[in-house]
Amino acid sequence: MQKRIKHKMDRPARAGGGRAISRRKFIGLTAGATAALSFGTFIRSGLGATKVNILTWSNTLHAMDDVLREQAATYTKAKGVEVTFEFINQTDLPTKTAAAVEVGAGPDVITLWSDGPHLHSHALIDISDVSESLGKELKGWTNIAKDIANVKGTWRAVPWGIIPIAITYRTDWLKEVGYEKFPDTYEEMLVMSKKLNDKGHPVGFALGRSIGDGNQSHYPMLWAFGGKECEADGKTVAINSPETAKAVDYRRKLHKDGETQDVFSWDDSSNNRAFLAEAISVTGNASSIYWAEKKNAPHLREVTKHALWPKGPAGRFGYSTAISLGIFKFSKAQKEAKEFIKWLLQPAQYSAWMGIGEGMMAGLLNYYENDPVWRKDPKLEIMRQIPKYVRMPGYPAPPSRPAAEAMIKFVIVNMFARACRGMSTRETISIAERELKDIYAKA
Repeated sequence: MQKRIKHKMDRPARAGGGRAISRRKFIGLTAGATAALSFGTFIRSGLGATKVNILTWSNTLHAMDDVLREQAATYTKAKGVEVTFEFINQTDLPTKTAAAVEVGAGPDVITLWSDGPHLHSHALIDISDVSESLGKELKGWTNIAKDIANVKGTWRAVPWGIIPIAITYRTDWLKEVGYEKFPDTYEEMLVMSKKLNDKGHPVGFALGRSIGDGNQSHYPMLWAFGGKECEADGKTVAINSPETAKAVDYRRKLHKDGETQDVFSWDDSSNNRAFLAEAISVTGNASSIYWAEKKNAPHLREVTKHALWPKGPAGRFGYSTAISLGIFKFSKAQKEAKEFIKWLLQPAQYSAWMGIGEGMMAGLLNYYENDPVWRKDPKLEIMRQIPKYVRMPGYPAPPSRPAAEAMIKFVIVNMFARACRGMSTRETISIAERELKDIYAKA
């Protein structure tokens, strides 16, 4: 028989030179000590040994998502609270949010689009302590921030930022048809668009189910002609008006005379791809096209520029998607989620995230109006100006649950799309009116 060789770990361990303990018990004790030390770290951090899950949109600029992943890892290491981001298509986010509200389960933190805090206020905790603390520390909130996230005097979310949406256009192709700068009015843009299309350079504004681009291109157009979905009281549906009819007639003509024909199927990335493929000359978008040209089409970056949305008879308007962070009432990590959100909006984190996007995101805390990102490139100056023209769905009424519902159901976009497909102005407005009355009747 082979003689068994004894190893050190086979010998009884002794605690302080006292009574011998078994190997199994030794391992159990050391594991328990390690766990206790770790738990002590959590206690010292003021947080619990838990996880915070955040459901958000997958940014067109993936580098911005990478920054968030890195920041979550940094926070996890420093605080002992595991923070994870789940990124999904932005068009799917409203559906996922509604599902979580319905079943009472899902992520701890949710990214809400525009009026989302109003739409889901009953499912979100009061986060006023975080919002007010950030406001005091960082020069206050813009009016848009209060509109989107403060519901009847209570902050139901922390405004995370606004995606400035402007006109993106090709300067070289505009020069081909006689324009040194982008036209200042919608009527002038119509004339220019026909000239561009005749040269084989059509314009393009999303008429598909694109939660971002479709809504962001068509609410400003409606308002610029004086149209509105409801009165300032937030109750009386007012879409059926001569002003709306003028906006619809304009949109039909723009599509017929100057636009690429595939806009009906566009999602939120389609116009980016079309512009980079040199298939369109003008679109409404964030700075993501300009950013992507660095890598994917450097020859276009020199001839790409941004402009404010045109003026109409009622003035100049914009609708840029605002995003905010809300915490669900069913979350078991509400305290930890609050602490992370507050940390995320501090300058060390927020400026790094905003900066990598080069104008893709603008902060809604006044502190970030002078962020270094705006000094990086003169072509981003327009993006800094956009917030002052921005209104929220439902304007001239305050943001509301019905306005948020109408936006995610594409009531306004579909009204314009039907006209561009050939439906009469009267009929498409009547359909929109019925849809809005059904939505507002539930308020």
